This record gives sequence, structure tokens and C-alpha cells, in this order.
Amino acid sequence: MNVLICAACGARLTEPLRVLPEVPPRPEYDGRKNPDGSRHAPPTVPRGTYAVDPEPCGAPYVSHPDPDWCDAAHPGNACMGDPDGQGFLMSAGPRDTLVVHPEDTRGRLTGNPAFLEIGCCGAPGREGPNEVCGECGAVVATLFSDCTGPYETHFLPDAVRVAAV
Repeated sequence: MNVLICAACGARLTEPLRVLPEVPPRPEYDGRKNPDGSRHAPPTVPRGTYAVDPEPCGAPYVSHPDPDWCDAAHPGNACMGDPDGQGFLMSAGPRDTLVVHPEDTRGRLTGNPAFLEIGCCGAPGREGPNEVCGECGAVVATLFSDCTGPYETHFLPDAVRVAAV
């Protein structure tokens, strides 16, 4: 088992986690309320696990060369209309982010005051890393929790370290 720790201050940022061989397929979501009343999609990774996502994640976004493209594999990260042109934007954000279940970070992260983005039902994660270390305030992750995309937290690879427990 491992935990993710803040590279800046050494604070523990997650519960103990087991690494998965790859990011599981993102589950489909019908938009209905969950039993707890939330409307976020099902989590991408189960509680107590994490995976390395080799694909770009989050901001910045760039225009996709195909105006009809919309990436169903990464709906929270990629399928976004281009406000300055025709077609869609795709993520050009960091690769190799560490994907965890958002509830495995409970009480250890706080919202990034630089990004006060509000989605329909949660944080869309489209403006940039929206979570900071609860101890030192270092920018460490992006939470995707809106109903329009996956339910997952992506830790920036340079902002955290994996430590065995």
C-alpha cells in the first residue's frame, strides 16, 4: 500500500492506496441523482486505489484539428466547445497524473483560491488545478466532480510523491 504525499511539505494527501495497472474505463452516467443526493458521475477508480493516467489532463486546452471531434473516452477532460472558433477543445495538460477516488483525499486538500470555478453540480476542473495541500497550500491536484464529466481527482506528477506505508 502507498500514500501520496505533498512534494513541498511532506504532508500525507491520501488514504492508503493500491496501484492499478491502468486507468479503468470511465463509467457511463445517466445524469440521475445518486443515493447520497449528489449528481456526480460514478467514480473512475474504486476507493483505496490509484492509477497513472498517461493521457493529457485538464488545462490548458487547445483547439482540436478536427471540428467534429469529441473524445468520449475523457469527457471531463476533453469534450468542450471552442468559444473562439468552430469545433472542440482538447486537453494539453500534464500527462502521467495520478488518478484517485475523490473521497480518498477527504480532509487533506482544500480548494485553490485562485480558481473559484463553479459547475452545475460540482467542480468541472477546466480552469486548472483546483486543489491545494491542506497543510502548506501548494497546488497539487485537479478535482473533477461536476455532473458533466468523470468523478476523479488527478494529482500533478511533480507535486506529489508516492510513499509506501
